[in-house]
Amino acid sequence: MPPIYINTDNDPKEPLFEAKLAGDKAADCEKKMRDTLVKVIEKDATFTTNKIKDPKGYSIRLVVSKLTTEGRETSCSLSGEILQYPKTNYGKKGNLMVSTSMTGSARASGSFAAVDCVEAITESLVKKALPIMRSHMASSR
Repeated sequence: MPPIYINTDNDPKEPLFEAKLAGDKAADCEKKMRDTLVKVIEKDATFTTNKIKDPKGYSIRLVVSKLTTEGRETSCSLSGEILQYPKTNYGKKGNLMVSTSMTGSARASGSFAAVDCVEAITESLVKKALPIMRSHMASSR
């Protein structure tokens, strides 16, 4: 059985990684989300982010849903969802959601606190998503 494909293409029309609330650190946070997702996926041989022929798998959409800074302390929250890839919503507009209840929060301090928070939450959420995607793929084959 081929590995389960995880799409990481951050299409500007339908972004997978959004950190608008991070202001001038938004691009850094979005890159950190993608890089962290790839790092976690690469450690599990049942998944791949490498381009494969006829990919079947998932996109993990992550959004910074809260970001507050007080002095050097930053707290942030991410929300996420798992979407089937390629888009398959059986003729309806949109995409088939596998899970929409992914959330996480963290605190960090320092000049890159927002990026550090995003990295910690992304790693946790992706690790939690792996068994969900594995189970869903097994039931849909």
